[in-house]
Amino acid sequence: MNFQTFAQFLSELEGISGRTDMTIKTAEFLRSLNSEDVKPAMYLLQGRLAPKYIPLEFNFSLKLIIKSLSLAIEESIVVTSYKKLGDAGLMVADILKNWDKFSRSRQNMDLITYTYSIKDLSVHDVFEKLEEIATASGAGSQEKKMTTFLNLVLSCDPLSAKYISRIIVGALRLGMSEKTLLDAMSWAIKGDKSLRVQLDTAFGYRADIGELAKILVDRKFTDIEEALTHIKLKPGTPVASKLVEREATSAAVWKRMPNCFVQPKLDGLRGQIHFDKAAGIVEIYSRNMENMTAQYPEIIEAVKNLGVDSIILDSEIIGYNEQTDLYSNFQDTMKRKRKYGIEEFSVSIPVKAMCFDCLYLNGQDLTSKPIEERLEALKMAMSVKTVGLKFLETKQMESEEELESYFKEKVESGLEGIITKGTGTNYEPGTRNFKWIKLKANTRSDLVDTIDVAIIGYYIGRGDRSRFGFGALLTAVYNPKDDKYYSIGKVGSGFTEENMVTMFKDLSEIKLDAMPENFVVNKSLYPDVWVRPTIVAEIDADEITRSPNHTAAINIEANVLGDDPSKGLSIRFPRMKKWKRDKDYPNTVEEIIRMYELRKGS
Repeated sequence: MNFQTFAQFLSELEGISGRTDMTIKTAEFLRSLNSEDVKPAMYLLQGRLAPKYIPLEFNFSLKLIIKSLSLAIEESIVVTSYKKLGDAGLMVADILKNWDKFSRSRQNMDLITYTYSIKDLSVHDVFEKLEEIATASGAGSQEKKMTTFLNLVLSCDPLSAKYISRIIVGALRLGMSEKTLLDAMSWAIKGDKSLRVQLDTAFGYRADIGELAKILVDRKFTDIEEALTHIKLKPGTPVASKLVEREATSAAVWKRMPNCFVQPKLDGLRGQIHFDKAAGIVEIYSRNMENMTAQYPEIIEAVKNLGVDSIILDSEIIGYNEQTDLYSNFQDTMKRKRKYGIEEFSVSIPVKAMCFDCLYLNGQDLTSKPIEERLEALKMAMSVKTVGLKFLETKQMESEEELESYFKEKVESGLEGIITKGTGTNYEPGTRNFKWIKLKANTRSDLVDTIDVAIIGYYIGRGDRSRFGFGALLTAVYNPKDDKYYSIGKVGSGFTEENMVTMFKDLSEIKLDAMPENFVVNKSLYPDVWVRPTIVAEIDADEITRSPNHTAAINIEANVLGDDPSKGLSIRFPRMKKWKRDKDYPNTVEEIIRMYELRKGS
């Protein structure tokens, strides 16, 4: 496929507001791809060059795009174009459309002569040039990035150059999430979403949207269901983390899973550890599949010394003092999640990966095995004492009273609570169900649990807070069924002045010019500035109630006496607890309804 056709498809997508229409259009496009172009196209649709677990970034800013164009065109012309249009892609397209006129400005200037000549580039051709930009490093790398970019866009029509530029600066903004692409794959095969369960399972094992799409294209969209069942996990490719449901009491947990296994719930960072001796693979991934390998050298060294050929461990990485047997708080643990000063902080804040599950051992996929077998495999693998790894305490309960006693013991020791796991259950990547249940003690409120929210906007600070750039945050939860974010509360407390400096810096990097079409917010709550929903924060609150102001779960009836679904759910007196969780998405609308029902005793 030539890139002009791909760019035209992106332009058509940009004009589509409905998710179903976007899904059907993408399905048609997917069926038109050949084997060579399918992986590059899938990554580019998300503004990337690789699956999200591979840290390949462009590191090429708007400023560098302007400098690149200024190698051939007078800089003042480039800057004027950007100020007029306010968009990197539109600016580059504008320069190309007026190339003959603008290029005359080079007369009497010491500028290299560049020729604008449109070539028939394929999706794969453009992808390779973008890879050159992303992988350029060392002395002279910035200049190489600039000339590669300039030569690339001077080989493209204005529309293609527009989208290439937007991809590079991270401003594609098509709303093309992995969920939408999985929907499109199902439409391409079945003409509806009926294959999503199988696709979700396959993606949970092999979280590479490009590789999954290539299987579909290579098989020409036939016999796909059988092919999906053969996709299994392998070291080096992260598995979608198993998620937990929640209950309000030990009695409710016991009713669902008598004689359950129970583990402490730690307040750390989810860490999936991959090792394959023969392949030379040693990797650590976060819950959202970010590669954290370089940040935890003690864990890397420990897994190498286990004496196994290959293994995938699920764990919670947390600051831990071996002498006192005490855990660090979340803030101290997060200080280890850094790019610089790793050796220094590994001494001052030692961490352990508290391992609670074994998904793969010596070439065998264990996810379909019952928890009893996985725990036995974990125990065997962890029989070698190491500095960076520890088998998380695991007990099987014999009565509801024992479960309640264990829960209270962990809460009194300063932990968040417990995780319970049903006997005989397997590990289902990426799923949230009652095979795993968390029971938490929220000592500061009457909520059943804290809530993970997406930040979707902020209000300019007033009075003393004006110096920080914002005074309060608009937050939302997510509905995967329609790919929309629904407002749930304004948060204006729980952060210190020091926090606010960092928060505003983070917010400034994700500002939007207008409200995205997949935000559902009452006009009375529109913030001063909208932001992309990429920051997930954990908040505490006093209550979940129905409110005419917010939209979460509006028109969805909850199993609560006297419930009024004409109003949305909102949180009362919310307080910031943790900024920037390692999650791609906040709690779902369905989870919030569940918490509301538990809180009201349903």
